[in-house]
Amino acid sequence: MADNTEATAGAQDGSKLPVTELTIRSKEMQYMELLEKRIADLEARLMESEKGKKTDEKDDTNKAIARSHTQLLESTSIRYRQVKYTDDGLEDARDISEKEFAKVEQSGKAKEGDDIVWTRHFTNENKYDHTEALIVGTELQNLLKVKLSHDPRLHFPNEGENNDLTILSPFEPILHIWTDLEKLVGSELDSEEWADIRARFEESAKATPNMKMTLSVRLSTTDERLRKAKKDLTTLLGHIRATQEVSSYLNSGLEASQTSGTIRFEYLWTLFPPGELVYATPFMKQPQIFIVKESLSYIEWERDNNRGDRDQNKRTQKFWYLDCWSYDWDGRKYNRVPITLKFDNFQGAKKINTLSCYPLKYREDRDDPDNEKLKEKLIARGKLYVDYCERKQGKQMLDYEGDAISHGSGFQKLKGRAQQSDSEMVIAYLGTLWDVRNRMSSKHMNISKAEIRHKTGRVMIDFKSYLQHAPDIKSNGPIGDIEFLSSTDECHCGSCLSNERLKENQRQHYDDWDPLKNGAFTSDEQYLICPPRVLGYHLESRTWLELDVEKLQNISQPVSDSAFKKLQLHRALKELIKKLVQSHTSGTGKKPLMEDIVKGKGQGLVILLHGPPGVGKTLTAESVASLTGKPLFSITTSDIGLSPADVEHNLESLFELAARWHAVLLFDEADVFLESRSSHTSDLTRNALVSVLLRVLEYYSGILILTTNRINQFDIAVQSRVNLGIKYINLSMQQKQSIFKQFIDSIPPDKIDDKEAIEAWFAEDSEEWLEQLNGRQVRNVMFSAGNLAQREGECLRREHVEIMAKHTAKFQADLKAVVQAARSKAEAGQFGD
Repeated sequence: MADNTEATAGAQDGSKLPVTELTIRSKEMQYMELLEKRIADLEARLMESEKGKKTDEKDDTNKAIARSHTQLLESTSIRYRQVKYTDDGLEDARDISEKEFAKVEQSGKAKEGDDIVWTRHFTNENKYDHTEALIVGTELQNLLKVKLSHDPRLHFPNEGENNDLTILSPFEPILHIWTDLEKLVGSELDSEEWADIRARFEESAKATPNMKMTLSVRLSTTDERLRKAKKDLTTLLGHIRATQEVSSYLNSGLEASQTSGTIRFEYLWTLFPPGELVYATPFMKQPQIFIVKESLSYIEWERDNNRGDRDQNKRTQKFWYLDCWSYDWDGRKYNRVPITLKFDNFQGAKKINTLSCYPLKYREDRDDPDNEKLKEKLIARGKLYVDYCERKQGKQMLDYEGDAISHGSGFQKLKGRAQQSDSEMVIAYLGTLWDVRNRMSSKHMNISKAEIRHKTGRVMIDFKSYLQHAPDIKSNGPIGDIEFLSSTDECHCGSCLSNERLKENQRQHYDDWDPLKNGAFTSDEQYLICPPRVLGYHLESRTWLELDVEKLQNISQPVSDSAFKKLQLHRALKELIKKLVQSHTSGTGKKPLMEDIVKGKGQGLVILLHGPPGVGKTLTAESVASLTGKPLFSITTSDIGLSPADVEHNLESLFELAARWHAVLLFDEADVFLESRSSHTSDLTRNALVSVLLRVLEYYSGILILTTNRINQFDIAVQSRVNLGIKYINLSMQQKQSIFKQFIDSIPPDKIDDKEAIEAWFAEDSEEWLEQLNGRQVRNVMFSAGNLAQREGECLRREHVEIMAKHTAKFQADLKAVVQAARSKAEAGQFGD
């Protein structure tokens, strides 16, 4: 059939095609399909090839990152910079090679990838000045934060902040822990020495990563980061060791201090790391412990200004300052007090424990090798100090016998001081912590010139009153020869305030210690660092003193009537005085039987004593104080002044002080305040003084004794404020003899030679010379005779008393004659040249 029939086929368009054309078209379609498959295959192969190429590139990149990672962790990138000045005085800063740097740089800035930027500074004359290390590497920063976060000379920001750390040569913080750092780089990473640092690294890894951290470092393990830190530290120590300011110390000075206990002047600063306990004796050679505040290497020069104009600025003497913390009471709280100790220059090496101040660990005592006995003694003394400081009002009077440092008498005017701001009371410290070239001597505050005096008798321990009233006192109470810093200069940023290691090192938690809120000290070290002195007032000599804590004693018998019994006064008057003062309620907490209509008025007891000198007015006041067990606080017109503008303020201040001490206030020779007021304009000042006294008297609640020799011009308003007035007349012969006998009887038997002979002579031969003397002069005769006997190394004999009595009587007679002659001439109007 195929042979007989012509084959046909339907085309796609429905037309009929011959078999031959159909075959050709079919072949074309097959070729097209094959071509498309080939193209698809080629495209697939091409895509596979591209994919493989990218994989290879990624592998190469990962390998490069790994190599960079290892290289980064096992090496330290240091960039060297140098800054000099051109002939025109312009700054020329540039990067230099390590080789150039080795020949001999202002502050360099870090570039990405730097671990340390090491910069040398030059002066304007292009002389080497100092070197600066800028720590950029994160691992080294974290390591140093662990080892140096206690140091107040450095500042460590919080996590996430810029942590770049700058340290200047001679790198004091590093040198103070040099031995520990060398031990660290010589230890394995899994050793105990690295435990704190490992913990720090693990903690920082949890914190928000710093943007400057490279990806490789962020992905490092703790061990890798520790390895990197160790490498960077090793490099840093090597460069520091090669620095010219440090190399000589590390090569010889460090070993000398560790082995032979000696030090050279230029290396003194290396002995005193911050927080170190140091030993010194600034208060009358008494041992005292201080805490190192900061120790910089800067050495200062004194200039001799007595050489004439040409040599006026010549530097003559080197010295070095050490800043420390003392601990002191301000009348309300205990606080650290910034002080500075001065070291004069010395030649060669010196034994450390012969310095005026040195670390406590260098103290040598065969019987106390660990200083435990010394510490026990100072802690016990500190407890005494605290007891005296915290005495309540009315309990502050004690007995004292020993040397004391006197800062003069009188009372600092408070007017104006209360209006001063804190910034005006201190000199601003202008130097910055690390800019040692700008360190200024003006930051040291000198106390007034003081003298050591031997004192015996009653004293008032009162820091608050001392700081308010003592002459020439600044913001701190004096401690022997110590100079005070004008400010603490402590950083109060958030980072430092939250730095527990810094606070512990500097004992910041000892500040603002209020016994009423905080209770007793919680650490023996607080007692240990208390000063050996308290501040007070000597009642008899009316002087402000630094008193030795260990020379104070409680008064065995504060209330005594022995002096009152010796008082030459009518018995009835003595009984009246005794009853009035013993029944007075001020300071006892008892409520008076009656009160004034106006609350607070008229609660005081005012006694007026008037009469000639030497009849017992002052002795009466002393007897009243002894009878009540109160201190006798004596003031005069010179303490108050005569200017109406100041008098009221000064009177109120002194009356407040007397009330604070629960004292018997003696206003001696108050004539100008008691005289009758006048209508004459020339007497306005006197009128104002009397008016001021009247106002103050209205509200004074204590015991006040006024004495005067002139009663004839007594203001009537003052009379109405007086509760008791007593007139004194000249002593009779019998009273004078009684006074003489009291003094003779008070002398110990082994200090007097033939007492009976003295009494017999006095009975026979005293009337003539005794007539010329008053009671005070009889006392002076006896005291002078006693001093004469002591001077001659003998017991008191009749001759000592006789010679002083007759000389005193002759002087009085001569003086009386001169006064009488002057009066006669005045009456006759015969004064001449």
